Amino acid sequence: MKYTFTEKKMGASEELRAYTERKVGKLEKFFKNESNAYVTFSMERGRFLAEITIENNGFYYRASELTSDMYASVDSGVAAIERQIRKNKTRLEKKLREGALERETIPDYAPAYEEEAD
Repeated sequence: MKYTFTEKKMGASEELRAYTERKVGKLEKFFKNESNAYVTFSMERGRFLAEITIENNGFYYRASELTSDMYASVDSGVAAIERQIRKNKTRLEKKLREGALERETIPDYAPAYEEEAD
């Protein structure tokens, strides 16, 4: 997974970046292909905002969490994205299963057989 960090109105420590990479890296098990993670750290009115966006295979998963602790914001954001990924995968699998069965059991036409006369 490729990481891109952005800081707005604050500076992020190396410990925070390493912690975020470790937490977001756990989501990599859901993807087959290489994915990109965009993480933005900012501060608004004395509270910490963590915005996490993951791009994989044309799908975007995004979470934004505002708490009094940046580490808690990262944890909440990762949990929200994990829920989104699970929900999307379940929906796609269900759609695939339903469509596959309908196509196999219903023929488009029935061939007409004619008997040959001797």
